[in-house]
Amino acid sequence: MMMLKRALALATMCSLCLSIAPTPAAAESTQQEIQQGQLAARDVDAQNAYNTDPVLNAWVSSIAANLAQYRARKDINYQFKIIDTNDINAFSLPGGFTYVNFGLLNFVNSDDELAGVLGHEIGHTERRNQVTLQAKAQVLNLILGIASIFNPFIYRFGNIIGGAAIEKMSRVDELQADQYGLLLMSRAGYDPNAMVSFQYRLGKEFGDSTTGIDKYFESHPGSADRVAHLMGYPELSLTNYDQITAQAIHDEDEGRYAYALTKYDAVLKAQPNNQLALLHKGQTELALGSFDKSATALEQVEHAPSVTEAAAHIAAQVMSLLPDRSKSPGDVIIHPNLTPVRSKLASAISQLKSDQGAVADRVKLGKDDIKRLGDRLNNLSYEIPDFSNVDIRPGSRIEGSLYDIYHMFKDINLVFDKSSYLIDESDGIIRDDAGVLDQMNAPLRGNSIGGDTLTLLPSYGDIDSQMTSSSSELVGGVTAARGAIALAWQAVPAMDQYFRKLDTMGATFGGDLSPRDSQDLKPLALAAFQQLDAAAAAAETGQTMFYAAQARQIQARITLLGLGYPQGRYDTLTHVINRRLAVDPPTYDEALRLDINPGDVAAASWLAAEEKIPVSTVINEQRATGTPFVDLALSKHLSMESMEVVLGLMWEGYAEKPDAPVATTNVSNPEPAASATPAPSATSSPK
Repeated sequence: MMMLKRALALATMCSLCLSIAPTPAAAESTQQEIQQGQLAARDVDAQNAYNTDPVLNAWVSSIAANLAQYRARKDINYQFKIIDTNDINAFSLPGGFTYVNFGLLNFVNSDDELAGVLGHEIGHTERRNQVTLQAKAQVLNLILGIASIFNPFIYRFGNIIGGAAIEKMSRVDELQADQYGLLLMSRAGYDPNAMVSFQYRLGKEFGDSTTGIDKYFESHPGSADRVAHLMGYPELSLTNYDQITAQAIHDEDEGRYAYALTKYDAVLKAQPNNQLALLHKGQTELALGSFDKSATALEQVEHAPSVTEAAAHIAAQVMSLLPDRSKSPGDVIIHPNLTPVRSKLASAISQLKSDQGAVADRVKLGKDDIKRLGDRLNNLSYEIPDFSNVDIRPGSRIEGSLYDIYHMFKDINLVFDKSSYLIDESDGIIRDDAGVLDQMNAPLRGNSIGGDTLTLLPSYGDIDSQMTSSSSELVGGVTAARGAIALAWQAVPAMDQYFRKLDTMGATFGGDLSPRDSQDLKPLALAAFQQLDAAAAAAETGQTMFYAAQARQIQARITLLGLGYPQGRYDTLTHVINRRLAVDPPTYDEALRLDINPGDVAAASWLAAEEKIPVSTVINEQRATGTPFVDLALSKHLSMESMEVVLGLMWEGYAEKPDAPVATTNVSNPEPAASATPAPSATSSPK
């Protein structure tokens, strides 16, 4: 169990007196807003597939509920859904209907970054911005299915979403939503620096330049502009070292150990005798496996002239968790028979290289497939009817035809989104697989081994097998993606037939399609559905294999962190698991008895959360069948996307460091009293 208790982060709240809360509107106006949102949400539901994974939805809902406690508009009950697309985006509709793309959940690396995004979207609703810029881009991308690759096709289809061209969202609305989101997340106890780090990473990865359809929304502020504005708000510009320490304690509690350490180091650079920062640095260094640095920080507390009794007691407790380096297996040098280990690892490396070539070949062909399918669909644009001047009444026959078109576009979008993402990313993922095997191989090049390799060696065989399965799944995933594109290609004639027929009809039957026209269209729509649904299912199969491959790799990386020894370090992992998944993983003694490595502990815990059963039940099932945890999840048809995201968040907590600098502007307390009494431990959230 972690020994340091969370310090009360009251200092974080000192700068939160800025009030930018909107004034609640009259009940009638709110009701109209909700009705408007309900109508728009109905269309969004028809145009999108949703990710219903319980763990991911619980994650979004818990953060949203925490933020909502501090909202100004109590007349709005927010609803959140996860759209099943790899695009990094979120948007809101009037009345509190808010949508988060799976791609965004896969991009954020903490609860705090997600809180920043959700706070921004809540800010749009709180300020009554009609429809956010993100929503408008989302409507075009998702209704029309093929994003900016096929501009003429998109602009030709644009009128079906409700009439005239969509107006641009003002830059002021976006920046004010950032400001409101920053205030909201800070009040809810999240680290405000996360909003900056999210924008910084977004700009670093994708840049601020816009191309294709994004030029239509050129009034949207770029990441650099948004970061500049964020840094001017009090939550960031008026920070001090007490606040930075409180934020670091929060990050540590969330399991972002590498991130928290950067902040502790920033504080200690200015305040070398800050006992609270030193104590938490000691525990954070323990979590990261830097035992000597942990001991140095803790000894500095113990030997401080003005050390308090409480600080000395806590330092001694944490010191007791550090391994005895004179007896640690990390210092033992042995000469085991490494031939079988090297042989199996060499076999895994050879197989991965073969799979890497297969992936590269298929990726090249897949990109050509996507371009050809896009060109073919683009040629259909002249046949798409213009509904912009038609009053489409709910329940009308023409609305039924419109929703049939939505169904087709939803399938097309699924095929392009999943297949394109998989084809674009698989080369990089299989290179990462190779990196895992190279990391394992490096310490085996000599005739003797020592250090952490001794504690990891028993897991090598399982990791070899998992990396072989991972590379094989990447080959299968790209193959399935190409199959999905081929099936979509075969569906084009059916779509063409449907649109040619629809193009000959008019809304002349009382402003609606005639019953006969509607009856003639339906079989053509069903024929297109049958083929497009098959293409979308193939794309889903490919994505499942892709994320299963990533989950195996991240599971291996968690094990290779060396978290299985000593107990104090293993306990940092179980703390993160319990906090994130609300399950009880095996204790250190139980893990030793079960001979289960940290990656398996993390995977079993995720499975338990998915199925709402004890972790021990999952482990017993796995032991009875001998099935690896990822394969066990696949056999139960559980979400590989969820497994990859959750395991990734755990791993990043040990590996991630801030991309953006820690905000230390206008520091008002350069040096605290040396005898400041620390609070006991980072085991509970301030939220």
